Amino acid sequence: MKAFFSGLMRWMDRIRRIFINGFLLLFLIIFFSTLFASMPEVPEDAILVIKPEGRLVEQIVRPSSDSFPFSLPSPDQVLIEDLIRALELAKIDPKIRIVQLDLEKLQQAPLAKLQDLRKAIESFKQSGKPVVVAGHAFSQSQYYLAATANKVYLHPMGLIELTGFALYRNYFKSALEKLNVNIHLFRAGEYKSAAEPLVRNDMSRADRAANRVWLGTLWEAYKADIAAMRGIKPERIQTILDAPSTYLAEYDGNVARLMQAEHLVDELADRHDADAYIAGLLGKSESDDIATIGYREYLKATDVELPQSPSQNLIGVITASGPIVNGEQPTGTVGGDTIAGLLRDVRQDEQIKAVVLRVDSPGGSALASEVIRKEVERIRASGKPVVVSMGSVAASGGYWIAAPADEIWAQPTTITGSIGVFGIMASVHRGLNELGVYTDGLGTTSIAGGLRSDRPLNPELARIFQMGVDDVYSEFIKHVSAGRNMEPERANQLAQGRVWSGVDAHRLGLVDQLGDLKAAIASAAVRAGVADDYRKVDIEPHMDFRDFFIENLLSDLGVWFGDSVISKIVALPGAKTWFDGIRGLELFARFNDPRQIYAYSELPY
Repeated sequence: MKAFFSGLMRWMDRIRRIFINGFLLLFLIIFFSTLFASMPEVPEDAILVIKPEGRLVEQIVRPSSDSFPFSLPSPDQVLIEDLIRALELAKIDPKIRIVQLDLEKLQQAPLAKLQDLRKAIESFKQSGKPVVVAGHAFSQSQYYLAATANKVYLHPMGLIELTGFALYRNYFKSALEKLNVNIHLFRAGEYKSAAEPLVRNDMSRADRAANRVWLGTLWEAYKADIAAMRGIKPERIQTILDAPSTYLAEYDGNVARLMQAEHLVDELADRHDADAYIAGLLGKSESDDIATIGYREYLKATDVELPQSPSQNLIGVITASGPIVNGEQPTGTVGGDTIAGLLRDVRQDEQIKAVVLRVDSPGGSALASEVIRKEVERIRASGKPVVVSMGSVAASGGYWIAAPADEIWAQPTTITGSIGVFGIMASVHRGLNELGVYTDGLGTTSIAGGLRSDRPLNPELARIFQMGVDDVYSEFIKHVSAGRNMEPERANQLAQGRVWSGVDAHRLGLVDQLGDLKAAIASAAVRAGVADDYRKVDIEPHMDFRDFFIENLLSDLGVWFGDSVISKIVALPGAKTWFDGIRGLELFARFNDPRQIYAYSELPY
């Protein structure tokens, strides 16, 4: 029997090596094929096709280097910076005549990111070049971008999934009770609700009240933007969506006809008709060859930076995107040591006159947040200004690291605040007992072995845990009070774990200014005294050869085989489930606060 298992293990090892070596060989063949292939060129009279496939991100989310079985960035990620840069370049490129939006594969996106893209599209339109979009159907996020176009085509049998904003969760209290699992929740802040689904069967009254406010603010902003782009009244959108069947009955149930009658779309036609319209704009017929270029290919073909000042006065931009966890972490996760290291580097760089910390994070480890916050304070103490620019979300730990900045900028639809902390312990001893599994032993103190999940939580440890949560919350309030120059009582009143929209946070003093990243950079330059002579520089973690190889390979695949390669990878049997599963497992594994105390807010998108 031993010989059999030894032979089996040797056989499995051979199979493993064949698989890994074959996979590596395939990658090398593709890599060198793309490396020596000719660079794409931008054709004359071209249509730039903006086709985002996946979710909009500020940084590519990379797995950790020790991921198993193979570490690849999830392919369904679209760098919003790439889309904006392509539009900015196309605006001044005489070879690009038209932008065509293809939004079919765009996933649900935060409103703040959609508004950033809208600005870039509106700026492009100022060049006099048109933007055209056609689709069989548009989700709520997709339609927001579609509404920016000069001409919007919808299939006669299509629809726009306008429903309004909502926040629904699954609640697990009864299910966990049936499984004999005891959840011990320790929290500070009346509205701190991230872990409520584990201890309740419904949304708490406090959470419902807070969610109603920020959801309403974002929905009003969405309606106002759509109304402005389409030349209609926002009240009309609300009226129709509150009683859609009444209005739909006038058009015999045809959603597309209702959308056209309400001026949400311009034409009911398929993509063939939209292509014919575009050909006419170019002075061509449908039978003529129409040159198109995808935005990835376009960026590869241009491979130039937008005009910038040659100034030696640098404004350093550090991006903190994703959950906050301890240690060194890859991009897409805010590693406490990683971001702190970047902040130390810019503090010691004499050319960098000011720092802009771009925060797009729901928070996470309280300890990692404090590590970053302390470095922000040290930069300020060195005499360099620090300005925070909030993305779509900068909540809980995301606000913790922003609090000490000289100035905080947010967009009106940024999700922020959530100033509160919590900790969770689970006990599964009752469930194990039901299976006939028992735990027994002894320890040298009253609390030794008290944190084992297969034992009831020691009451003494429960008191210690709550005291620790209260202590961390007190520290959080102290930092907010000092950073925002407000009385501790006022900071505590605005905290309590409550989520605020950017516009409300500005009104309450948690945010100083409303505006985007560019505005924050300009403000940092003013504070540094270099308003008329500065250059922005992105400060990023060092990328090792492995990450560089993989990222450039995926980029080249998108260029040489078309933008649709991303969706083709995800469409492979089980691929999306695998990528999502790896992403979820890695996130769970990285929640590594040594005290298990978190300043984290559940993402609303």
